Amino acid sequence: MLDILFPSISSILCISLIGLIFGLVLSIAKIKLHVEQDPRIEQITGILPGANCGSCGFPGCAGYAAAIVEQGAEINLCPACNEEKICRIGEIMGVKAHAGIQKIAVVHCHGDINSTKTAFIYDGPKNCGAAQLVMEGFKVCPYGCLGLGDCEAACPFDAIHVSGNGLSVVDADKCVGCGNCVKACPRNIIDLLNKTSLYSVSCRNQEKAPVMKLGCSVGCIACKKCVKACQEVFQDKPGAGTAIDVENFLAIIDYNKCINCGKCAEECPNKVIYSVTQAVKAQI
Repeated sequence: MLDILFPSISSILCISLIGLIFGLVLSIAKIKLHVEQDPRIEQITGILPGANCGSCGFPGCAGYAAAIVEQGAEINLCPACNEEKICRIGEIMGVKAHAGIQKIAVVHCHGDINSTKTAFIYDGPKNCGAAQLVMEGFKVCPYGCLGLGDCEAACPFDAIHVSGNGLSVVDADKCVGCGNCVKACPRNIIDLLNKTSLYSVSCRNQEKAPVMKLGCSVGCIACKKCVKACQEVFQDKPGAGTAIDVENFLAIIDYNKCINCGKCAEECPNKVIYSVTQAVKAQI
């Protein structure tokens, strides 16, 4: 019995000794190889919003803070940081910078459940990506919002929601233009606009009006009333052209020329052109 017991005790002691030696070596290595983190990284991380949306191009807010300190990344890449926060980061880094042009997400569709038709009853997973894989979506209009909330789930700022009428709607006060909803939409009907651009076309349908109306009653009918209204605004500016035109049966705004006068929105019979900062909030 002792012959069996003592070899076992010896093995246990030997393994324990080896473990102790390895532990000691690792502890020494940790001390010798330890690299002090630049305290500015933690300070900048504390200023950033903590949403980890990735729109800055780096892996989360901590990753962006490290990139600023260690790689010299621009300090105004976070869309959720206002001028005050960017100035604070600039003070930490000893540089001056201004906030970039603020963006806002816009949904190019205002066809809710009352104004659009469905091609079939969809009974699959409740997300737009899955629904789009089934015969390219259950709506007759191939450009319409499916309203299953992929954009809402992707937004770290609680700035976009599917309203009670089945349409994705942006809260202009909360949206920082991170672009996560743009990436999440399988129908590519969400874009980012400069917040200085006050009007948007809430339709992406490029079919002739009679075909479009088979699936939606509120889409762009390419009537060109918006173009005529814009021509009147620009009539005193020879050669300037207009800020809106109809291409492929769809009104398109040229934001390089648009002066935010709103005449196109006033003339649009289907109210396809709308105020980004006002009409959107009213639908939530």
